[in-house]
Amino acid sequence: MTNLFFVRHAHSTYTPDEIRRPLSDQGLANAEIIAQILKNENINRVISSPYKRAIQTVKGIAEFMGKDIEIVHDFKERKLSDKPLEDFKSAVTKV
Repeated sequence: MTNLFFVRHAHSTYTPDEIRRPLSDQGLANAEIIAQILKNENINRVISSPYKRAIQTVKGIAEFMGKDIEIVHDFKERKLSDKPLEDFKSAVTKV
């Protein structure tokens, strides 16, 4: 049997640069918690979208498992806006 663990990226700090948006301090702390929770699982592959925040979220998991992070460019999020958002939280809530 194969088990899949889906982990959505942790909280990020908003910047208009979608691909390079990093995790917030809270997001980094949450990513560490997820890594601790999953460290005893038999994970064979760690796959991420190309977004920095997604890679940061699974980095600890990959390190515990001694695995490289496989980047899949088709794992991209939908675009919220063609221009920088004044109220990111409202835009996310709306979608």
